[in-house]
Amino acid sequence: MVYEVIGKLLAAAFFALLAYLMPKVKEWLEARTGKDHYDQLMQMVQAFARAAEQLYHNTDPSGEARNRFVREQLAAMDVEITETVVNMIEGAVWEINTETKKAQVQAKALTSGGGCNE
Repeated sequence: MVYEVIGKLLAAAFFALLAYLMPKVKEWLEARTGKDHYDQLMQMVQAFARAAEQLYHNTDPSGEARNRFVREQLAAMDVEITETVVNMIEGAVWEINTETKKAQVQAKALTSGGGCNE
């Protein structure tokens, strides 16, 4: 019970830090690479993260294979895996997890009688 609460607090702190850092990372990247390059890189990161989720969701509970997949795909596109790119990957994963949690809540609400049954 205590570990679960601590885990949730750490996760919340991590996501708050990510939310704080992502605009700064975006600004830094845009200043150094230009908006078009940043947008292309972000699209690649998001696409590879979604593909990894689709491919490994049921077989990779730790996320290691998904992370490795995204990094390998980016490297194959000649993208240097810097700290900034790693943060972009984490941000894409956070978005996927958030969408998944919202979908689960909606599905639970529908199956538990939360839908309109008139």
